[in-house]
Amino acid sequence: MNPRLSPAQERGLIVLVAIGLVASGLALFLPTIRSRPLTILGPIDITGVRILLPTFLDAEEEDKINLNTASAEDLTSLPGIGEVLAARIVVYREEHGPFQTLDDIMQVSGIGSKVVEEIRDLATLSD
Repeated sequence: MNPRLSPAQERGLIVLVAIGLVASGLALFLPTIRSRPLTILGPIDITGVRILLPTFLDAEEEDKINLNTASAEDLTSLPGIGEVLAARIVVYREEHGPFQTLDDIMQVSGIGSKVVEEIRDLATLSD
C-alpha cells in the first residue's frame, strides 16, 4: 500500500526542503563572504570621469554678447558678423539708441534674418 500525503503535509515538506537548501547555501557561501573586506581601503581612481555642474540663468547670460553694450571687437565673435557689420552695429546703436528686441538688429544694413537666427542663442539685450 502506497501512503498518500495530505496537501498540508506536502506544503510542509516543500517548506522543509526549501529551508534546507537555503541553510546549505549559507553554510557554503557565508565563509567566503566573511573573508572579503567590507570597505575599500585604497584610493579610488576616477580618471576620465566628467563632473557636470548645474548652470544657472545668470551664468548663461554672462557668456552672451550684449548687443547694446558690446564693442565692435566683441561683436565680431558672433557668427556672421565681421568687422564691417560690427562697426555698423556700433554706429547704428549710437545714432538710434539701444536695441529693444533682437529683431531690431535687422535695421542695420547687411544684417538679415539668417544672421539673427545664427546669433539668437549667443546674444542678449540686457542692460
